[in-house]
Amino acid sequence: MNKRIEELIHRGKTAEIIINEIQAEKLIAYMDQLLERNKQINLTRITDEDEFIRLHLLDSLTLLKLIKNPRISILDVGTGGGFPGIPLAIMLEEAKITLMDSTKKKLNVVQSIASELGINNINTLHGRAEELGQDHRYREKYEVVASRAVANLTLLSEYCLPLTKVGGQFLSMKGRDYQEELNAAQIPIDVLGGKITTIEKGLLLQSEFVHVIINIKKVKPTPANFPRIHGKIKKEAFPIQYK
Repeated sequence: MNKRIEELIHRGKTAEIIINEIQAEKLIAYMDQLLERNKQINLTRITDEDEFIRLHLLDSLTLLKLIKNPRISILDVGTGGGFPGIPLAIMLEEAKITLMDSTKKKLNVVQSIASELGINNINTLHGRAEELGQDHRYREKYEVVASRAVANLTLLSEYCLPLTKVGGQFLSMKGRDYQEELNAAQIPIDVLGGKITTIEKGLLLQSEFVHVIINIKKVKPTPANFPRIHGKIKKEAFPIQYK
């Protein structure tokens, strides 16, 4: 077995993620191809292999502990270079995973690599979440909506909860200093139909957790006036009077 494959499997076990040899081979192959394509188009700022494995592959896979159904529908909002969607697709072959991004070039590259590696349970969706969230083809259609985007939790909730099926979950990966964002997002999450259920510890590095996963259950439909158009979401405060 290739040393890199062995190392990934071992590091997965350390993070309580069970990765078999075939899965590890695909994860490493995806990394290799993405880093090669990254020379032509900016897909990731992380180019060191060790950091890529930790902060892209293993970090994405920490979501597995919150995904109970292997045949679930998952939407990855703001996928960029395919994270967390592609690692999840490799591990959950029966899941239906949609990678959403506003940059078509990135989606094309990710789709091309996935096809070459035989990752057949993904599709791509080009557009902005605030527009697609008002489209009946996508609104409240996904059992899990996940995002590693850097936007604040209030903003992410308005992007993601309208796309989450009632009874499903929105999984937001946030940094260690998440508490202030969480406090500010409590009312917006409630208005949008969500309920914070758990806050899980994500990837552990050097005795510190890099991310937490905020697990938000969709308990009721999102009001029709959300998500708002892009300009209003960015420029105006969340209208808490709708509560």
